[in-house]
Amino acid sequence: MAELGKAPLALIALVLLALLIGAMEIGRRGSGWLRSRTSSDGASQAVPDHLLSAMLGLLALLLGFTFSLALTRYEARRELVVQEANAIGTTWLRAQLLEEPARSRMLPLMRAYLDARLRWSTTPVSASSLIETDHIQSALWREMGFALRHDSSSQLTRGLMDAMNESFDLASARAAARAAHIPLEVLLVLLSCALLTAALLGHVLEARRHHLATVTLLVLLGLALVMIADLERPVGGAIRISQQPLEDLRASMR
Repeated sequence: MAELGKAPLALIALVLLALLIGAMEIGRRGSGWLRSRTSSDGASQAVPDHLLSAMLGLLALLLGFTFSLALTRYEARRELVVQEANAIGTTWLRAQLLEEPARSRMLPLMRAYLDARLRWSTTPVSASSLIETDHIQSALWREMGFALRHDSSSQLTRGLMDAMNESFDLASARAAARAAHIPLEVLLVLLSCALLTAALLGHVLEARRHHLATVTLLVLLGLALVMIADLERPVGGAIRISQQPLEDLRASMR
């Protein structure tokens, strides 16, 4: 699953289309072989329309279910970006109210932390990006302890600590959301159903020869599968989550 997530979308699309067309060709040749092995006429060997309709309906149901799972995860990741930007912005505003020298010690770290979060958001997850986030979080927490000991307003420092805690929690939530994917078993069932449906279409194609319509349907099916794979990619796909809330916050910090 991890290797599939790293493959180019164009390559995934070509592989899926080749598999679907291959399954259709197997069904078509299998139908011809069965016809040559029997003495009955072609009409008796044709697939009933209700069986083909049932397979297409099942495939549509699985596609809708899987697409809904992928879209839900995409929307959750997008919402977490807004929540994290709000939490960091609240922390920034409250840190500006600290007395010196706590304010001057914390504000540069807040800028560095936001830059680190933006780098993490726009690049694939790596050990270095996670280490950078953890390192700045540790530094901010130490400065939070310094502010608690030296700032005269306990209510302000308590509110600042709550906002910072929320920022750190949302960073962890975003990491968990990025690591969450559609179960592999669901994708395998969807792909198996798509290949079986393509084979069944190939069997019908042998009798009715609707080549253009069948290939068009397989292309559309492949595009739908590629879209699901794209939605499963937090970074690097064609459908990307906007980081504009974090970028706007960084501009306001400057």
